[in-house]
Amino acid sequence: MSSGKHRRPEPDPLPEVDLASRLATADTITTPVTRSAATPAATSGATPVTAPAVPGQTVVARRSRAAERAARRRAMRQRVLLITAAVLGVVLIIAGGWLVLRGGDSGKDKVAAAPPRQLTTLVQVTGADGTAAASALVGTTEVGKQAVAVLVPSRLIVDVAGSGDMSFGEAVALDDDTASTGALTDLLGVSVDDSWVLTTGGLAALVDSVGGVQAAVDVDVVTTDAKGNETVVVRAGNQKLKGAAAAAYATYLADGEPEQARLARFDDVLTAVAAALPQDHASLVAALAALGDGSRSTLDSSQLADRLAVLGSAAAGGTMVSDVLPVTEIDTGGAVTSYGLDAAQAAATMRARFPGSLQQDANGESLRVLVENGVGTPGLVEKARTKLVAAGFRFINGGNASPFNTDPSGVLVPDGTDKSLERGRRVATALGLPASSVHPEDRGQSVADVIVLLGSDFTP
Repeated sequence: MSSGKHRRPEPDPLPEVDLASRLATADTITTPVTRSAATPAATSGATPVTAPAVPGQTVVARRSRAAERAARRRAMRQRVLLITAAVLGVVLIIAGGWLVLRGGDSGKDKVAAAPPRQLTTLVQVTGADGTAAASALVGTTEVGKQAVAVLVPSRLIVDVAGSGDMSFGEAVALDDDTASTGALTDLLGVSVDDSWVLTTGGLAALVDSVGGVQAAVDVDVVTTDAKGNETVVVRAGNQKLKGAAAAAYATYLADGEPEQARLARFDDVLTAVAAALPQDHASLVAALAALGDGSRSTLDSSQLADRLAVLGSAAAGGTMVSDVLPVTEIDTGGAVTSYGLDAAQAAATMRARFPGSLQQDANGESLRVLVENGVGTPGLVEKARTKLVAAGFRFINGGNASPFNTDPSGVLVPDGTDKSLERGRRVATALGLPASSVHPEDRGQSVADVIVLLGSDFTP
């Protein structure tokens, strides 16, 4: 009984053929190629070699064993050539791509591309006494509209060229617009280009010009009058602050709090007001001009507006990054805490946040140069500093040498290696000193890479 399935038809079996006897008696071989017609007749004058016909098969002449070996060798050579060509093609493609990635520099290593140049602005808010209550070093990069900020404690001890050691907040009150930026440049090894100083009234006016700012106030902001009476000017809580309240919150430090608490509040207000600034250049310039005496800068209003536009774009987009400068407490024995720089962590922070503003010389090195006044002429070290910083060196104030003398200047390097001597020569060139002033002298210190003893031949 049929299952209902169709069975595939199988081909008819071929008749048995004694191939061994044929190979033994004739130089012919059969191939299983089906032909639909008889094999054409041989050309005239030739005697065809035949074999008994087999249904469904074609009989062709068998090649000699020598011919077959030659054919196999030719086929092998062709395969080898094809494989070799393919391998060479892959190698050339990989090599070409590698050269493209390297920029086609003919095998010479290329110097890594320098990071985009950052423009740095020291933003400070001063209190009634004229000192800075809060400070932030802001770096802006036009490419990609990037902005970073490092918040600087006002009680950080810095060395101000020509004025000596003092708290950073006090430097802004000196009769020198570059005192704060210069001190921070020397301390951090970052080129601080310009400054923007706001009074608390100026900050309040700026906040009001953008319609106020939203802030998560963490504590009650309290003021105390001359009689000791306290008044809460801002209650804790998430709220929108008008100008005066925002300025009070941004500069507030409660009793017993570390400076980092005030810096966090200042950062909240700075970021919020930057995000709310006008996007139109002319409107931003007008808003800055309206601040009057509450604002002063080493930049003109158009230049400052350009930098604030980048800062505002990053703040509004949520890409602005802020850090507090790493510091350590200094035990002065008084009620007020002072701070010193945590050099190792600060250096890492500057490399991460300000790669396009690091103080580097023409060779791309960040060399620390300590300068001592060997002849006692007032202002000599400060004038040497100007030359060194302009050449990209990090300046360290070594003060007056003792005793004074009239010897020529000396540029001291720790050893006589070619690298150290070359460094010394670069420093000597920046100061206008002869190469003969460079010589090895290991003073067993790790503060500086090169020490300069200014002598009678130094010309400011």
